[in-house]
Amino acid sequence: MHSQGANPVFDQLFEDSRLAVLRGKHGRDKPPADGGRWPVSVIASTDPTSFSARLQDLLDELTEYTGPGHFRTGRAGASHITVRALEPYREAASRDDLIVGEWTDAMKRTAVAIPAFDLAWTGVTLTRGGVLAQLEPHDRTPWELLDRFRSELGELAWFEDQWMKRNIWYSSIIHFAAEIREPRALVDWIAKHRQLDSPATTVRVTGLDLVRFHHTIAPETGEQYMRLSRWNSVELAG
Repeated sequence: MHSQGANPVFDQLFEDSRLAVLRGKHGRDKPPADGGRWPVSVIASTDPTSFSARLQDLLDELTEYTGPGHFRTGRAGASHITVRALEPYREAASRDDLIVGEWTDAMKRTAVAIPAFDLAWTGVTLTRGGVLAQLEPHDRTPWELLDRFRSELGELAWFEDQWMKRNIWYSSIIHFAAEIREPRALVDWIAKHRQLDSPATTVRVTGLDLVRFHHTIAPETGEQYMRLSRWNSVELAG
């Protein structure tokens, strides 16, 4: 599953989610509340590339089929590649919390051992909760990063340890949060974009960012998204 080439998990996600979306049984995200989703997390820091602009283009296309009311996660200020969530959502979470220093120290110990690496954006896929940009590693370095960070966190890794180990790299383009305007057209659009035109866009991962998410409504459009603020950043080796 973690070898070079297409990750079959992306295909399985599409097949498992297609009928749920067509029947209106998709997930519906909500603004975060204590104990819920969108907690303090570590995300990948990336070099400026065409990735962000291309995400925005696809997000605009997707919105024609999804309609309004969803979380526009692929927009500027919200797009991200999650490495690990660290705790349940806490409204009171602050960059001054003592645990922030422990998380940051684990990030630093991880970063000195892992070199910068590339991910290939090869296509998009569907989940019950939204649409993902699928990112494919060229070698084992991204998986080594996940393993090393989990090890450096030690007991602080408890939150994600409750679930299955991450087995894909991805960036969310949209999180469903309302009815989908045209479910059939949306599924057909994703099916046509399962593989993007070659060559794949290269996403260079250069570091780790400790971030907090904030539910935000854009005043100019009324669109909602989870704006991220960076608390601490470290660079990967090389």
